[in-house]
Amino acid sequence: MVMNNRTLPYALLMFCVIGIMKVAIAAEASAQLDAQTVYVGEAVQLSVTITGGNAAAPEIPEIKNLTVQYQGQSSQFSMINGVTSRSVGHSYVIGSQVAGDYQIPPIEVNVGGQIVKTQALSLKVLADGSTPGVNNADAEKEANDPKRFGFLTVELASQNRKYAYVGELAPVCIKAWLPSDSQVSLRSGIQPESKGFTLRNGNLQPQQSQEVKDGKQYTVLTWFAGMAATKAGNLPASLSLKIDCSVPDRSKPQLRARQGSIFGRLNTAYIKKEVTLASENQQIEVRALPTEGRPAGFVGAVGDYQIDAFEMPSVWKTGEPQQVRVRLKGSGNFASVQAPALVPEESWKTYPGQDQFTPADNASFSGSKIFQYNAVVRTAKIQEALFQFSYFDPDDGQYKTVQSTKQAIQVTGDEIPADVVANDSEPVAPDPKTPGDTLADWHTKDSSATSLQALADRPAMSLWLMAATLVAMLGPLGALLRWYFQQPQRLAARALQNETKSALQQVDQCAQKNDLFGFISAARATLQIQLAAIWKKPAHSITLTELSQRLPVDSPVNQFFREVDQHLYGASESLTISADIRALFQRALSSLQSSK
Repeated sequence: MVMNNRTLPYALLMFCVIGIMKVAIAAEASAQLDAQTVYVGEAVQLSVTITGGNAAAPEIPEIKNLTVQYQGQSSQFSMINGVTSRSVGHSYVIGSQVAGDYQIPPIEVNVGGQIVKTQALSLKVLADGSTPGVNNADAEKEANDPKRFGFLTVELASQNRKYAYVGELAPVCIKAWLPSDSQVSLRSGIQPESKGFTLRNGNLQPQQSQEVKDGKQYTVLTWFAGMAATKAGNLPASLSLKIDCSVPDRSKPQLRARQGSIFGRLNTAYIKKEVTLASENQQIEVRALPTEGRPAGFVGAVGDYQIDAFEMPSVWKTGEPQQVRVRLKGSGNFASVQAPALVPEESWKTYPGQDQFTPADNASFSGSKIFQYNAVVRTAKIQEALFQFSYFDPDDGQYKTVQSTKQAIQVTGDEIPADVVANDSEPVAPDPKTPGDTLADWHTKDSSATSLQALADRPAMSLWLMAATLVAMLGPLGALLRWYFQQPQRLAARALQNETKSALQQVDQCAQKNDLFGFISAARATLQIQLAAIWKKPAHSITLTELSQRLPVDSPVNQFFREVDQHLYGASESLTISADIRALFQRALSSLQSSK
């Protein structure tokens, strides 16, 4: 190639640029110790600096009796004569528990596929007798400790008693005990591991504290939740918690910063492990609810309750539903609590309604629940009414009944017997009678165009007679219709039909929202309504115990009540309305309707 005087300067400039670029991108690595002499157990800093590119932390060759710990990475930019360069530094601490002279061979660094090496280094470790070695017996004991990564405990939160009752939502305190020098991240929430209990209303964020147990310092995570049992006995309270836990590796000697060092705190070698903490060998005594002194209106409420407020109309008419509201306040198993009964119970018919719970604490142990439903008064003799609620107090160990203040009411209308059969056949109204032709008078007119015709045979007279007959029939027909629609049997049947329809609508709404507990409550109320019409007693007082006495054990109704009790009190871990539960409810409802 021939260059003239005009192209020569450009060529020289190009070669210079290429040369500068080569210099700029040439990778280099260097290593340096901040001290060449150190005492046993002390650490010195090793710095590996890389220029001309980026690289991961290089591996230090393994050297017998020499401990190496990686500290971190740093970056630095510089510009010299217009050329920008970047260097990356990796920091280590090294030292030994054994005196001697140590040689650190060249360290290989991979910079974008280019292998560069540092220079070799020397380190002298002097003995001063002040650093103890590793106690292998203690290290082995700690490595084999089953609680090395922590453990889980669960106990009743109440200080007054150490047992719970069947159906009670007993407050429990769950603690995860973690070594104070560990690093922990949670991989799950608290999970129940046994069928004896169900866990409810747990707070998601645990409280954190420092506590000493068996002479050892722990970081303690505390949850408060409610546990409910389905049967009596000493039941295992098995819970679990999944965590990622890192604990110091005591099997390796730990270095200390030497006097005058530029770094004051050294990284510690850790062992990281996925761990499942379990509350093993812990049991809670569960007692059965006593049968002695159990009120007739008790339907499973366990806790401490009071009727806080209510609203009830003061004017009623028999057979016509009106809305009532009542608020229950206290603490206990609110999810299973049913509405307080209207007293006297034989004078009222109530329908499933709506309820709303407002918690008063983070774990929903206490609060208030508003019940809103329709009621029909059956008798005009009643002059006052009140709400009544029965529950079992687990702290006192006895049943209690609370009442609201009395409400004076004025009732009009006919009596509706409480023992009427809801599905009596409907009477058939008689056919209206056709009036006979009874007119005897005749109207005559002298006319050549017409002949004599009876007045009753004339069209106008026939229309008049038909109108008069219809007017005469309106009175008896109205009385017949009033009698037909106001029969006590018919009123009761209509009330049962409306009550069942309202309950089934509630079942469908809960099914659409996949509200398991709402579905169970509404479905159970629907079956209680049907049974109440057959057995002639208040619907809310029908319990599983009575069902077991009156119905075969394998009846669909008994099977459904047992199944939903398992879901409400802990045998089920799912909160989804399964197809099996829906099918079982349909079989139970069909069996009652076909038995009428």
